[in-house]
Amino acid sequence: MVRTRVTAALSGVGLGRRSMRADGPSEHPAAGGPSPAELDAQACDLLVHTDDAVRTSEQELAFATARLGERASASFAAVVNSAHADLAAAFRLRQLLDEDGQQDDAGRQPHLAEISARCLQASRVLDDHAEAFDRLQDLPARVPDLLAEVDAHVAQQTARVSASRQVLARLTATYTPQAIGTVATNPDEAAERLGFAAVVVADAGSALAAGRSGKVAAALQAAEAATDQAADLLTAVERTAAGLTQAASAIPAALREVGVEIADARTLLAARPGDEQAGLAVRADEVATAAKAQRTAGAFDALAALREVQRAGSALGHALASHRAHPERQVRARAVLDQAMLVTRTSVRSARDFVAARRGGVGARARTRLAEAHRHFEQAIGLVRDDPEAAVAEAQHADALALRGSVLAEQDLARFGAERADNDERDFGGAILGGILIDHGGRMGLASFGGTATRGRHQLDAGDPGPLSR
Repeated sequence: MVRTRVTAALSGVGLGRRSMRADGPSEHPAAGGPSPAELDAQACDLLVHTDDAVRTSEQELAFATARLGERASASFAAVVNSAHADLAAAFRLRQLLDEDGQQDDAGRQPHLAEISARCLQASRVLDDHAEAFDRLQDLPARVPDLLAEVDAHVAQQTARVSASRQVLARLTATYTPQAIGTVATNPDEAAERLGFAAVVVADAGSALAAGRSGKVAAALQAAEAATDQAADLLTAVERTAAGLTQAASAIPAALREVGVEIADARTLLAARPGDEQAGLAVRADEVATAAKAQRTAGAFDALAALREVQRAGSALGHALASHRAHPERQVRARAVLDQAMLVTRTSVRSARDFVAARRGGVGARARTRLAEAHRHFEQAIGLVRDDPEAAVAEAQHADALALRGSVLAEQDLARFGAERADNDERDFGGAILGGILIDHGGRMGLASFGGTATRGRHQLDAGDPGPLSR
């Protein structure tokens, strides 16, 4: 279960994760040239590091825009958009490579090289603007204001934790553990992130009062990022509650639509009882019956039930397409489109939120599936008006990718926690897991705007404000 795996990941985080999280990948292969397996690992490593760099840069840009306005930060928004485009292309190449399991090493090598090149380009454009971004923010000159802002934000989000626990308790009483698994630990993790931020704020205040500014601005940036991540974790609980409520409300309409498909199938296939399409009708009827039973049996997974009904109806509708004129197919597709989009929007957002708050423990395969899920969902949105049939197909594909990405992310977190189960150095567990701090062999770097070469440029050494000095 997600709850167990995330708890293990949080409790086991230590300071020694250098393979993927520490200093970033090298742009140069080892002497003699890398093997195919090494090229593959290098491409995956670059994807992870570049994705982290883009995510952090987006977050830091949002902070700067809120303080300074869109005009002041416009040039950096263009930089981040450029990096994001290269990263998206790299993820797309990785997905295509993963789907083509028949290609030999020689055939894979050019694609792996292109993935690495795309990632390096995205990283370089961020690195090239890292110093200018620091000058734009000029945080050392604004430390007192920043301290007050972060302190107020910590207090605001801390007040939300109790309400979030209450929402989660209501969800637990209404839905199955599987339905709420991606947010089951969110209030606890948010409280941990806020605890980290509160200690940093307190130590920063003490340092300023004693005339020791040091790297207070960098420490406060870490606190700001942790508080923002806590807010996202708490918001994810609310989103899950809303998504499950909407799914539960949509099930009756979905059952009516699948009932229409079943009735049509029985009429069209009455003379062909052994037809494969008749089997789909039987399957759809079984799914509908199960969904009705689940709704009255107590706790259930509303989203999964809606997904099963919608998919069974779509499969039957697709099988009946040859018996229907194009306008009728469009009408039938529009009838189920809202349900398909609801399922996909909820699953993609849930997977995205889950990974974003735990990206320090999530590898390339999970991130690739989620990037591809987002791409297909965007395509579904673009097709809604003109081609509802294609929109439904794209939405269902995106949903399947999001589900697969979530499973892979859980597996990554299980390994991440298991590797650190015996490590007692846990002061930074949540901050490292959340990608807020970067471990440079025991020296903590703050994840900042920039590419893989610069994003950890601000160090939080022993003696600086924050729990590092404890």
